[in-house]
Amino acid sequence: MRGVVVAVALILTAAVSVRAADEVPPPALTQPLPTAATSAATPTEETPGFQAMRPLPAAEPVPVASPAPVVSPAPTPAPTQPSAPLPPEAASPPAPAPAESPLPARLSVDPIMALVAVAILLLGAVIAGMVGVAAAGALHRRETVARRAAAAATLALELETRLQAFDAVPVPPNADAGVSFVSAVAALASLDQGWRAVQGSVHLLPDRLAGHLSVHYAAVHHVANHVKGQSIAAAVRMLQANRIGGHPSPDAAAMREAHVELAAAFRGVDKIIQGLKG
Repeated sequence: MRGVVVAVALILTAAVSVRAADEVPPPALTQPLPTAATSAATPTEETPGFQAMRPLPAAEPVPVASPAPVVSPAPTPAPTQPSAPLPPEAASPPAPAPAESPLPARLSVDPIMALVAVAILLLGAVIAGMVGVAAAGALHRRETVARRAAAAATLALELETRLQAFDAVPVPPNADAGVSFVSAVAALASLDQGWRAVQGSVHLLPDRLAGHLSVHYAAVHHVANHVKGQSIAAAVRMLQANRIGGHPSPDAAAMREAHVELAAAFRGVDKIIQGLKG
């Protein structure tokens, strides 16, 4: 009975060893050695009804192939319903294009080209200045010529009028012509509006011509003032003599002297008129 129990235990032990070897493959199979308890339980001598088990001879280890890894099947994706297309309003607006930089790319500047450009600018400025100065000078000369021509025409016309008025002045000493002589000389001296108007342009005329004009107008005014003074003196004498009636005319000698001076002032006026018209 003991032998049966030992045999059954050995068989179970071997089965468990085989099952463990199948589940966890060892690097190499070796024959297990009997433990001390098994040696103690196993009788050393054999009986007629029991034969002791002997250990098997050591066998070469047989490499056992490792079991292939079990690959779990990939889960099948669940069928999804097709999404309805978004309306145009709900669609996302397109991304705005990147704005270009307003600053141009920095270019390399050649120093020689920069100097040439500066020289061209300076040359253009100099030429423009010279052209402007020349244009201003031409405009000034044209304006000067126009002013000189206007002044000469005005004075020539006025001198012709004064010359005709001098020819109409009565010659003294007749007493009847006394008042007429004074009035004529005063009226002749007042014909100087053109001379007063061109005072700002007289310097544009030739110096000799401008000098003759100044002397002529000054002489006529001097004679007119002398004649008017003589007329006032005659009026005072009439008041002192208690003479009522008549005209306060200067004496004949004073009127003859005034006429001579007036004729001298108009001497050479015709040449002045020719010079102004030329």
